Amino acid sequence: MKDDLNASEKRLIAALDRLDQYIDRTASRAAVPADGLQDENRRLSDELAALHDKQAALIATFETRLAEANDRLSAASDEAARLAAANEDLARANRALLEGVDDAPHQALQAEIAALRAARDAEVAQMGDIVDTLDRMLGAPAASVRPADTPAIVESPVATDAALEDTLAASEQERG
Repeated sequence: MKDDLNASEKRLIAALDRLDQYIDRTASRAAVPADGLQDENRRLSDELAALHDKQAALIATFETRLAEANDRLSAASDEAARLAAANEDLARANRALLEGVDDAPHQALQAEIAALRAARDAEVAQMGDIVDTLDRMLGAPAASVRPADTPAIVESPVATDAALEDTLAASEQERG
């Protein structure tokens, strides 16, 4: 019986050793994924931080573009008011011309010139907006071409203000 107990004891010790080894292997396997999860969490946190940074940069870009659009809208509104005032002057001069006032042709010509100038300025501003939009669509940064706060300038083949003033002076000399 003593031999049976020794054999049983040896089998029990071997079984307990196998159980210890199994527990050690299972514990080591469980430790690896935990470390892997921490690495994955760090990687995902870094990706999330990078996405937040990109989002903040996009928001800042869009806010800048919105501010620029608001400035252009304000300038266009001012130009529209100036154009409306020039048209009102032209209408007043035309009424005076129809009523037969002596200075009516000169006033009409002045009002017409002011209306033309306002229309030309509005068209130049509109063309500048179109050029800015095309620059953005083509990927050409406007800042490299001109300062960011300066709109695109479109050359116009319209006579200069000095030339128009000379024409007015000549018409006055012909009258008087």
